[in-house]
Amino acid sequence: MLKELIINNFAIISELQIDFKNGMTALTGETGAGKSIIIDALGLLVGSRSSVDFIRTGKDNLKVQGLFEVNSSSPVFALMDKFGISHSDKSIIVKREINRKGRNVCRLNDELVNTNTLKEIGKYLVEIHGQNQQQELLDEDNHIDILDRYADENLEKSLSEYRSIFDDYQSKKARLRAIQKNSQNLAQRIDMLKFQIEEIDSAQLKKGEDDVLEEEKNHLSNFEKISTALQESYQILSESGIGVVDTLGNVREQLDDISEYDKVYKELYDSISGAYYQVQDDMSTISDQLDGLDYDEQRLDEIQKRLVTLDNLKKKYGPSLDEVIKFGIDAHDELSKIDIDDSTEDKLEQDIQNDLSKLMSLGKQLSEQRHQVATTLEKSINSQLKELYMKNARFDVGFKILSEDAITNKGIDQIRFNLKTNVGEDFKPLAKVASGGELSRVILAFEAIIAEKMNVETIIFDEIDTGVSGRVAQAIGDKIYKVAQAVQVLCITHLPQVAAMSDRQFQIEKKTISNKTQTSVSLLDDHERIDAISLMLAGTKVTDLTKEHAQELLELAQGEQKRLD
Repeated sequence: MLKELIINNFAIISELQIDFKNGMTALTGETGAGKSIIIDALGLLVGSRSSVDFIRTGKDNLKVQGLFEVNSSSPVFALMDKFGISHSDKSIIVKREINRKGRNVCRLNDELVNTNTLKEIGKYLVEIHGQNQQQELLDEDNHIDILDRYADENLEKSLSEYRSIFDDYQSKKARLRAIQKNSQNLAQRIDMLKFQIEEIDSAQLKKGEDDVLEEEKNHLSNFEKISTALQESYQILSESGIGVVDTLGNVREQLDDISEYDKVYKELYDSISGAYYQVQDDMSTISDQLDGLDYDEQRLDEIQKRLVTLDNLKKKYGPSLDEVIKFGIDAHDELSKIDIDDSTEDKLEQDIQNDLSKLMSLGKQLSEQRHQVATTLEKSINSQLKELYMKNARFDVGFKILSEDAITNKGIDQIRFNLKTNVGEDFKPLAKVASGGELSRVILAFEAIIAEKMNVETIIFDEIDTGVSGRVAQAIGDKIYKVAQAVQVLCITHLPQVAAMSDRQFQIEKKTISNKTQTSVSLLDDHERIDAISLMLAGTKVTDLTKEHAQELLELAQGEQKRLD
């Protein structure tokens, strides 16, 4: 249960600390005093959506903290273990802080968690019932989920098994649709890959081949120029008497004669000797090149054709030959990964039919279990409605079996809650027949039935009694008090009959201090409760008679509590 709630800088609440106990607690006060703001703050603690608009004007951030004392058998501890959140006793401390920059910090037992984790944990701590829950009950898409909440573990196991097969079924259907949709494109892609691979593979490419061929082509294309240059160069170097080699030899001999007389002459001799021997080597190389020269017109034609082939491949598959080779490797890899098994589609279709057969069989089993739950639920709801002064009302769970192509992950059932409020009327959808007050009583009937089996610590009723009065109001007060015997209940109410049935009552007031509005909360003693309930009975003007009525209402409520205990 919620033991302590601390709120700082939330809307019109500056600073607030409230200590709660088990049983039924009423939160009363004028409209706009801040009752629902307290519930909104509590909602933040259990993972509801945050907003910087919640931050009090003039402040940089808001903080909400809650201390919960949780039953040791609660599944919340297993969930905390799953998320790696430490816990040593039955207490759980939840903190949440939001600043104007949008930073949202959530902590469980002083360990940082994200909002999704907080929401998972929070659903076992607090359940809030207000306008949103009424909308949930009016939305027929939610009815099957609501019915399943009342089921036992057998239905849960059946539903888990069904969903496992359904997920596989949907996955296979999606794959089959993809294959069928893309079969033509896939075939075209396969043909393209095969063509590209054949074109590249048939070329038998070698890394750097184009550079080698370009060099060879340049030699053959310029054969005459190269031959002439080599011949004339050799002649200049080797011509007897006046050739470069002989000339250098003569200079070398002259310098050799004087090299011992001066260091400079020795260096000149060494330099000319080096040049002499280098030129001899170069002349030998030129001779070898001349001997190796061989013009092959056919080879030149082959090279040019090969280079054209390589250029065409580079234009298609990459600016360089290396990239063309890589393209071919990648094409081979892609083709190898494409599932081109002609039997794949047939096998998928067979698997889908097998899964569908299993789903329909499990779906029928689920439907039978739901019918049993629905029968029990109908009796229980109708009994509760009688106690809430809807004696002629009848609640009904309607079933419709979905076609094979319309089944969902929830089964083959479409569920709709129906209601008839008067004798002689036909059942109609709950959303179309229930007034605000009637819908409140239907919700309360659901809560009264499920309270004892709920794995939640605190239930909050946010003005669930709107639209009712008189003896119906007393019946709602009795019913909420009965729910509070199973779980802690916080109830925002404007009805004196409901407030009087509570074990304790907090009065919420809005005050203006230093030109700023803020909310205060005070726990009422017996005399203050008389004043507060008198105000709820009379409105603006409270008389002695009104106080007597309030006193009487509280005394009657005490008697009613003893009857219900």
